[in-house]
This record gives sequence, C-alpha cells and structure tokens, in this order.
Amino acid sequence: MKSKLLLYIAIGFTFGIVLLQPLLISLHMYDMQGDQGNWWAWLLTSYQQVVGSWDVDQVVTKLLFGLLGVTLALLFMVRQKIFQLTGKRDRLEEIKELIAAGENQQVEFKSTLRWDLHQFKPNKALETVVAKTIAGFMNTSGGHLFIGIDDDGQLRGLQEDYATLKKPGRDGFEQYIMELISNKLGTNLCTLVAVCFYKIEAYDFCHLAIKRAGSPVYLHDNDRSHFFVRTGNGTRELDIPEALDYIEENLNVR
Repeated sequence: MKSKLLLYIAIGFTFGIVLLQPLLISLHMYDMQGDQGNWWAWLLTSYQQVVGSWDVDQVVTKLLFGLLGVTLALLFMVRQKIFQLTGKRDRLEEIKELIAAGENQQVEFKSTLRWDLHQFKPNKALETVVAKTIAGFMNTSGGHLFIGIDDDGQLRGLQEDYATLKKPGRDGFEQYIMELISNKLGTNLCTLVAVCFYKIEAYDFCHLAIKRAGSPVYLHDNDRSHFFVRTGNGTRELDIPEALDYIEENLNVR
C-alpha cells in the first residue's frame, strides 16, 4: 500500500509539471490573445519554458503544479479504492445470497479441501471429491463451489486446510487448488475456474466460480478416466454408454 501511494504521488507530481503546467499556461496565453493564432505554438513555447527555466519563480510554480498533480492523482486513487470496496461489498452480498439458498444444481458446499474431520489428518480422497465436483460442473452448466462451508451452509473456515499446506494462507490454497485441477482434470481447464476468498465473522472461505466446458472433462484417478455430471444438488458418475449419450447430446466434441 505504501509503495502504491508513493507511485501515485510520483506520477501525480510529474503529471502536474510536465502536462498540466504547460497546458494551462498555453491556454491562458491563447485566451489573452483573443483566441487568435496557433494554440499548438503557444503549447510548445509553454513546454519549453517549463523545461528550460529554473529561476525561483519557476521553481515555485513547478512546485504548485506538481502539488496540484499529486492532489488529482490521490483523488483518483481514492476514487478507485471506493469503487473496489463497493464492488467487493456487492459481490459479498451476492455470495451470501448464494450460500443462504443452499446446495442446488449450481451450488455445492465442501467443509474442507483436504483435511479429514474424522481422521484429523490430510486425506487425498477428499481432494479427489473436490476435483470430481469441479468436473461435474464443467460437464453440465457451470456453478459455484464453496470450500470452508459445511453441508448445512454453516461456516467452518479454512484454517485446518491452511495448516496442511507448504505455503499456509490464501495464496498457497489457491496454488494447491490449481495444481489439483491441473493434475486431475487438465492444465488447460484451470482457465475455467476463478478463485476468490471471502471472510465472514473471522472465517475465511473459498469460492470457485466454475465455467462450463465446451468439450468433455474427465477426472483422471488410479489410471482411469471418470466422467461426472451435476444432477440436482449432487454429482454423479456416468458409465460408458451413459457418458457417450450425454456427450453426444450436450457437449460439442471436436
């Protein structure tokens, strides 16, 4: 945040001196001449004056225009921050509505990604279940997968999962999710999943917004390929005849 603030100040100060000052001076000169003549010539003259003159008056003028530029830059930064906060608040409200509606054709909850709540240790089988759900959404119409929320829509958080990662925290969790998708489904499918994190009542949870794939998505597990679809509020594996019929009717195979 500090480095970003300093960058805006530097850009604003430069903008004030290099652009604002010659622009405003040239417009003033042009206006004093009754809007006659070549304004571009006045602009060039003003720019040369700004760059070439460094007496006391000019230094003070440069400083004032630099401060004006800084003010405009900081106002722009604050405006952007307000838009970001407003957008994030609106997205959080949308997420709360999705959670409140419960599991359905396009919404699924998972308490954890890899932490087994019964065995109290990481469990690779749970990761496969998450990958299966993602594949099911991709093969159907897309959807929303929430991790850190139990089947009843109650927040559990991600602390137990975080503790199992080499890089604990949101960044490490997102990297692990993408590696899981890459290994189980295919690297090219990572682009169909947008990962976001939210916090409610001190609980972190992860939201995966999953897009529908245009071609069949298979889960690779134990040297076999499995085909899953979303049915109601669950994910179901189709056998070979069912999968072939479904693909022919619903997916564009190239």
